Amino acid sequence: MCGLVHTRAVVVLGILLLLASAQRTVAQRHRDPCRLLTDAEVSAVQDQTPQQKIPSEQPAGAFRFTQCFYRTQELSSSVSVALGVPLTDNKRSGPRDYWRAQFKRAGREEREESDEKKNEPRRVAGLGDEAFWVGDPVTGALYVLRGEVFLRVSVGGPPAQAEKIKRAKALAVYALKRLDTGGVTNRRR
Repeated sequence: MCGLVHTRAVVVLGILLLLASAQRTVAQRHRDPCRLLTDAEVSAVQDQTPQQKIPSEQPAGAFRFTQCFYRTQELSSSVSVALGVPLTDNKRSGPRDYWRAQFKRAGREEREESDEKKNEPRRVAGLGDEAFWVGDPVTGALYVLRGEVFLRVSVGGPPAQAEKIKRAKALAVYALKRLDTGGVTNRRR
């Protein structure tokens, strides 16, 4: 009888571990930037279908920074999607700390009047907890904070910055639908 109880306990423990592992795998998949956009979504926004999805990861110190380059046939119409995610599940978030340093005026030194001032982050309404466009007329990226994760979307294409912002916003809406932020959404700080 004791052996039967022990065997059942081991089986139940094994099933619980398997379920926990499966949940983590699903969460990781929803934090894979190459799975946040479909080819059809990129094509609808950029008028070019991705020919290749090229994943990469860059060291970011206090958080994990993964990126996917959606390469289109016309290279200048390609899209880059990146995620900053915490290294652990604890709520001491490297991505949120990075966000504060980049986008909160209170923590930054006052800058002298210069060209850099012209490229100050511009608030973008209606996305995640907070969103900003950072760039100049040639290049730029949309940053969206949601929970303890941030998303960065950069699009190629027309030189007009307003059009780039519009396209990046449309792609961010698609990506945010699939993004797992660890159960924390729409939290303001």
